[in-house]
Amino acid sequence: MTTALVDELTELWAKVTNSGGSVGFVAPVTEEGVRPHTVAILSRVIDGSDTLVALTKGGQIVAWCVLAANDSPPRQGWRNVRHVQVDPDSQGGGLGGRLLQAVEAVARGVLGLEALSLKVRTGTGAEEFYRRHGFVEVGRLPGAVKVAEDDYRDDIIMWRRLR
Repeated sequence: MTTALVDELTELWAKVTNSGGSVGFVAPVTEEGVRPHTVAILSRVIDGSDTLVALTKGGQIVAWCVLAANDSPPRQGWRNVRHVQVDPDSQGGGLGGRLLQAVEAVARGVLGLEALSLKVRTGTGAEEFYRRHGFVEVGRLPGAVKVAEDDYRDDIIMWRRLR
């Protein structure tokens, strides 16, 4: 983990958000506003709690996410897929699907997981993407995500068995 990695992930995170991505912020954001969150995420990767999965092209990260561990011992067989991001300049070519394939390979082969969970907000179309990749809706938190003063979206909880 280097300052260059923090810079690269922060830049991509701000770019994805400002292009309309649903990755934990509401546009507009600045890299300065995103950086503390990148550092917090990477600190959990450094201490071994979470796992970073990233795809590169030409030496640059073009897609990334984190497999966030559960703190509860009975929940160690699955992880939360968080902050799934694909560079907007690279979207449409199957990169998101390849990232999910890499996530599955790490989840099964490296971490020995049985399942994955994630959340998406309604209104982005992301739930359809995840359904195509084997995730099913298992719950919904109505109006849980405030994206503007009068715009509340549902938070959809999705699940995918790996075994």
